[in-house]
Amino acid sequence: MIVTAIDGFRELSRKLMEIVENSSVKMTPSSLEKMLWRERVVNRRELRTALRMLVESGELTYSNVFGTTYIEKSYNRPVRIGQHVILTPPERDARYSAPDIAVILKPGASFGVGQHATTRLAVEGVEYTLQELFAGRDIPDKTMLDIGTGSGVLALTALKMGIRRVTGTDIDPCAVAEATENAVLNGMSERFIIMDLPAESIEERFHMIAANLRYPTLMRLSDYISEHIHPQGAVILSGIRGDEAEKLKTRYAELSLKCLREKAANGWNGLVFIK
Repeated sequence: MIVTAIDGFRELSRKLMEIVENSSVKMTPSSLEKMLWRERVVNRRELRTALRMLVESGELTYSNVFGTTYIEKSYNRPVRIGQHVILTPPERDARYSAPDIAVILKPGASFGVGQHATTRLAVEGVEYTLQELFAGRDIPDKTMLDIGTGSGVLALTALKMGIRRVTGTDIDPCAVAEATENAVLNGMSERFIIMDLPAESIEERFHMIAANLRYPTLMRLSDYISEHIHPQGAVILSGIRGDEAEKLKTRYAELSLKCLREKAANGWNGLVFIK
């Protein structure tokens, strides 16, 4: 009976994590409780105990937005994104071994420390490109452009996976400052060039271009991206709602960019193209 009780509690904890991680909207503790109560999964006492233990263990955390309390996955600890990428705050020790890599990110105001599905999809797109799409290809001094770099997470992931140099652009001064600090924390300040300029002002061509931005901006940048990606180069896009993906794929196909990978999560889509 003890084993059964322990197994039941583990299953409840797993289900709670799955619901929180896969929800397309922020979950409040009460909405989570009502969902499981309607499904007759568990009684309130067991649910509250499981939530408390997941928070105490650092798996989940409470956040407060305009007076409403939400329960979310915690990123104030090492968290695996994709197969081999671990995002970790500077004060936490991420234990890993090759082929895993650890990207140190200081929590701040800039977008892109892993909480949002679009960031995770973009990181997975970078990982797919470098470990599968570019596998076995001899491309010396591979370069990347990260448009709207935010925290710098995509650039730092690419650098630690073999890209030689990344140019990151962002017109938000806060993002530029935080990406610069994260570059120092990861020992990548000499290889990660951060500019507070619009991407269109950069005339260089790149082997990879990444942009985790919203649909109108990705459409507006389509000509620029097509003109500044090397032949056989890869384009990683995220920040796309499901009903926008087909329009983007059609537009980029008109510019000789073929979609090789599409993945959805929490109502968002990530795309990888090759020129």
